Amino acid sequence: MCIGCPGNTSIFGNTSQYIKIQGSDFVAIEGVNTVERLLGGDIRIPYKQLLKSRVILKAGQANYLLNHLGLGDNATFLAIKATYNAKSVNEEDNYVDYYFYDDLTSRHSFNQLIVLTGNSQNRIQQLYLTNPNSKYSVVLDVMVAIIDEEYSFFNDVINQSGTSFVDLSVTDIHTHVVGESIVINDKNSKPLIYLLLVNISSIEKDGDVITIDDTSLGFILLKFSTEYDANQAFSLLNYILENQNIDIDTLVPLTDDDSPIIYFNSEVGNTGDYIAFDGSTASVPYDTSFGNTFSTTISISTYGTGGILTKNNLIDLLIDVVDDSRDGVISITSSNINIFNYSQASVTSISSTGTYSLSFDISDIAQNNLSGVTFSLIVTT
Repeated sequence: MCIGCPGNTSIFGNTSQYIKIQGSDFVAIEGVNTVERLLGGDIRIPYKQLLKSRVILKAGQANYLLNHLGLGDNATFLAIKATYNAKSVNEEDNYVDYYFYDDLTSRHSFNQLIVLTGNSQNRIQQLYLTNPNSKYSVVLDVMVAIIDEEYSFFNDVINQSGTSFVDLSVTDIHTHVVGESIVINDKNSKPLIYLLLVNISSIEKDGDVITIDDTSLGFILLKFSTEYDANQAFSLLNYILENQNIDIDTLVPLTDDDSPIIYFNSEVGNTGDYIAFDGSTASVPYDTSFGNTFSTTISISTYGTGGILTKNNLIDLLIDVVDDSRDGVISITSSNINIFNYSQASVTSISSTGTYSLSFDISDIAQNNLSGVTFSLIVTT
């Protein structure tokens, strides 16, 4: 039995037409008249164990495990009465979301009251509770009872193996409470799941799937409709974890479509030949926001190590810093630079004079890269 759930009549209506509890009955009132009555005097719910408590879900609190007030897996009676802040005057803002632990993909809601009953063979599942109101807390008065003397510790093994959501886009990710939680919505802007930032221990991406390891809910698998959306979501989630006071809904632009920028030195090693852009040295230093074609001359005897220019030599001599508008400074290693000789064959280092070219394998978290940038290098003695 579920009272106060979506599709049922609210316990409290307007001042002239409402449902209330009178004695042991639910009665429907219109003005001064009682128009309907649901008799409850014959209901008898046996119990041997009983707990009564009050829980406050703070504004925006997500995924609160009720745990049947500590009675574990065995509840056969659960009643929750919700009392909302007097300042929360919009009726549509006053509700509590709940999820059964074995199906976090199905969102349920109640307003003033929910009552669930079971028996010794069909007990009430554990609930995760969320207060979607980001401004006001809600007070929950909870009564839990058990028909017998059974007791066992609740261990959520289902959510340790993973909960999945599919056909997502980056625009389905929103801030719930700034600095505390995010929400993933469906295509109708209805919440699928709330995630506390403090509970996210890791995020990984494989193709169009992002896996979040949540210390409370276990593994959350997010499958996106395109790999582009997955890349952008991966970038966005990492950005929010690093900058938790950012509100996703005010982030402009939401997506990161800008490649990182290589800032070159003015001169080779800041003491040698100028580093030119399209043959010009008039406005050194240059960076890749100017364009894609750069060049310089470098002396192998002056700047080489034992007569060899290594990739690490070239990084130190040519590049000041690589910076990304969203991800910040990007560190680079020898794996991020490619060297090609005059015949465009790849080489690992330079040990003789000649004309060489460089390319860069540098990407930000959203997979924006610098694949179009080329650097012409004339190596002298």
